[in-house]
Amino acid sequence: MEEKINKKITVCFFSPASHSFFFPKSTVAHGGAELQMYLWAKSLANYPEFEVLFLIENHNQKKISPVENIKLIGTIRLKRQENIITKLFKSIKLFFQLIAIKPDIITATNANALTGIIALYTKTFKKKFIYRTSSLIDVNKNYIDKNGFSGKLYKFGLLNASKVITQNEEHRILLKKNHNINAFVLKNSFEIIPQNLPEKKHILWVSRFAEMKNPYLFLDLAKQIPEQKFVMICPYTVSVKKNWENLKKQANDISNLTFIEKVPFVEIQEYFNKAVLFVNTSDFEGFPNTFLQAAQAKTPVVSLNVNPDNFITEYNCGIFAGGNFDFLVCEIKKLLKNKQELKLKAENCFNYMKENHDINQVGKKIKSVIKSIL
Repeated sequence: MEEKINKKITVCFFSPASHSFFFPKSTVAHGGAELQMYLWAKSLANYPEFEVLFLIENHNQKKISPVENIKLIGTIRLKRQENIITKLFKSIKLFFQLIAIKPDIITATNANALTGIIALYTKTFKKKFIYRTSSLIDVNKNYIDKNGFSGKLYKFGLLNASKVITQNEEHRILLKKNHNINAFVLKNSFEIIPQNLPEKKHILWVSRFAEMKNPYLFLDLAKQIPEQKFVMICPYTVSVKKNWENLKKQANDISNLTFIEKVPFVEIQEYFNKAVLFVNTSDFEGFPNTFLQAAQAKTPVVSLNVNPDNFITEYNCGIFAGGNFDFLVCEIKKLLKNKQELKLKAENCFNYMKENHDINQVGKKIKSVIKSIL
């Protein structure tokens, strides 16, 4: 990297589905991992020593103008179900696109075969690769064991990354145990924006449709607490549309539950602001960005299975049910009757986010990680 001493360090983010954060009217489906890539890029773009590039899905746009000092470049579109020929074509296309761009550092997230393609590029051309894990399946062996050649490519990328960043201590330990990787823990970042909080009106659930998210449990919760209003925001991908339509049909039969397919990211905070509680029913997660959106709204978190680094219990930020749904229902009923405890958990949730997830602090750590691998 000697030739870059007096030049800007080019950092390229590969996260096609982050398109929606740059273009609020976009219909591209995204998750928390894509939000983190967007926030990391925004943070790095504030430092003059970096030139930040971002590969996003190309939706027939003839020219994509820079956004917030970030140069946007159209790249391949990713779909959940593709045949081997399409996957191979897209992998080759990405490889040659990286050759043309010549970034010093590439950053990517989510377990897939393209992690291996990026690592192959960086090893071939002596560049650097930062891989960020986004879920439990990225750090245990589930994705590798269940995805054949794609799993092997992912493993190659994971083992050949210049640095692996993960979201919590549990995932760091699993990376060491399963892959002998010394990962760096970097908690999810969030832009803390003061909110004018309205009256709290509903209990909220927000996530894409997936079996491991256990959306039907939220329907059961609404039935068991009929005196409360519930709001469910649940976008879907084409591959699960039939099952999603069944969920929607059942949700619409519950009088105290409002079912919403999708809300743009720029508008969704308002739903958190009006929520008295935010509920997560997933089997596993990394660190859900929805927890931080709830914290910004001073809305306590209620989680069935997910409690990264035990923050819910350690900082008294809500309710952790340890996998017991009946316990979750019981504790929600008790908390709704205890206004003083509800207010305390709400304040604790906000204070925890401010102390641990402020993007301004996390951005400095990302910069430090980059410097350490050059």
